[in-house]
Amino acid sequence: MAPSPPPWQLALARLEGALPFLGAEVGQGLALASLRRLWRVHVRDFPQENQGPEHNPGLEAAELTRSWYANERRDFLSWIGRRGSPPLARAARLALAAKGTTESFTSACDPADRALARLDALLPARDPLATLEEWLEQLRDDEIDFLELGSEEVVIEGKVFQRFAARGSAWAASLAAAMRPHVFGLGAAPLALAGLAPRSLFKADLERPLSALLTSAIDAAATDVATDLAAVRTALALGDERLAGLYASSQAPAVWQLILSLGPLTRAELARALDVTRRTASQAAAALDRADLATLRPGDHALAPIAAPRAS
Repeated sequence: MAPSPPPWQLALARLEGALPFLGAEVGQGLALASLRRLWRVHVRDFPQENQGPEHNPGLEAAELTRSWYANERRDFLSWIGRRGSPPLARAARLALAAKGTTESFTSACDPADRALARLDALLPARDPLATLEEWLEQLRDDEIDFLELGSEEVVIEGKVFQRFAARGSAWAASLAAAMRPHVFGLGAAPLALAGLAPRSLFKADLERPLSALLTSAIDAAATDVATDLAAVRTALALGDERLAGLYASSQAPAVWQLILSLGPLTRAELARALDVTRRTASQAAAALDRADLATLRPGDHALAPIAAPRAS
């Protein structure tokens, strides 16, 4: 009896089987949700310069549309807009438009460019796991700045102290891998597998074999995409149901898709993203409020989905 495929292969096979049946609305929602999840992973692993109590990033640092890491977000979205598959690139440009920022061309994402160039040199991939292992070995051996060194010694006034070493560039490897669903035969799918190269893969002394760590990362990333896809489908169906019998703005469905997939947005941001007037965006927001789908948050006045219907 042939052994059953590993969980990550089954998860990816289910995603591949679902792709041909994604409608345009669901596909766009999945691309936006993937972008949002990529940012969470990016914030987790990126060595932010403005850390510490005097540069409080806020409680929503990992929320793409509300994060205070404005410069980092601009670099992140700009790079994806240039390097991502068409659906993901469009999602990134839409997010830039919503935040009212232009594309940046800084060197902040140079490590991601180097990682992506090495990965592209190994494509097409017959064996995704072997290809990613070879790629990771190259980064670990040839790109020293990717390694996680744990701690380092510093000398202050003649005394030796131990401190945490600066974070490596695992964030760049994760970002590069997410731009290439082609590794798994998914082509230019409207999704990104976030977190394929976590920091644990770049420790000088690996806790487990590289292949075991990698399969765990692939399985988790595929599960996250499946979760996002199910959430987008459910939310869009709910929106159709709630808005069907309601006299609503023609932009209400588009606004609903944006806030459920990309994240909470102010009416001004919605207007920029959809290229409509602020009045039109406000009318759409009011329609979603009447449908018990979304509400304006009291602090930042961002329109956010309601987790559950409000009591009447």
